[in-house]
Amino acid sequence: MAQMKKVAEKDTKPERVALLEGRIREIYAEYRHLLPAEYKWEDESSRWTELVYCIFAELTHHSYRDARRLANDLADLNLLEVEDLARIPIMDNGTINPDNSRVKTITDILKTNSVTDDDIKKSLSAICKVAQAIEENYDGKIQKFLRKYGHEIVDDFDSHVSFYEVSKGTQSRILVKWIQNTLCMPLAFSNVYTARFCERKGANYQELAEAADNLGINGAMLDDLLEVYIVDIEGKQT
Repeated sequence: MAQMKKVAEKDTKPERVALLEGRIREIYAEYRHLLPAEYKWEDESSRWTELVYCIFAELTHHSYRDARRLANDLADLNLLEVEDLARIPIMDNGTINPDNSRVKTITDILKTNSVTDDDIKKSLSAICKVAQAIEENYDGKIQKFLRKYGHEIVDDFDSHVSFYEVSKGTQSRILVKWIQNTLCMPLAFSNVYTARFCERKGANYQELAEAADNLGINGAMLDDLLEVYIVDIEGKQT
């Protein structure tokens, strides 16, 4: 049975990652319609928007519904990219530079929506500080943060439970699939079809994860997509 090969990040090859990205885009275009209409977090950037919403909900005097609308509107205007927000300078007093062009734009939008100056200052400072932490520690990809701790859950569970009837690899895949389905975490990759895809492409786990991160695709969704793809092409070969 095929097993996913895990390697250190330094052993990945950018050219293979780029090829994987291109192939995943093609597979997505051809096979996405065969999957469920909606996934909780199909696009991983929506997790970041959700975090911005949570900040607005707690640090402004707006209703949760209005806070969500504000976060979604800013995301639709491409004003919430983690990389851009992480570059906004934090001043000595802990607040962001109000003269930054992106800050000015967001501030104008929030003021138009009746957010007070104090709430704007608190919210934008919090958002930019979180963006900087994600950029510095997880390459600007919040799914890397979630995947890290998802793997820790699997490893901890594996250390306490043993399904004697199945192999350790099968047990891990069971746990990963459970975490994917119950916690909606971008924890890749749980099925043998994903491993077969990597074998066909001469790629490893880290390269596939990097390609998924670069495309912003939830690893759980990619598992399902590659299963549909591999089953289809293998069926045509028989």
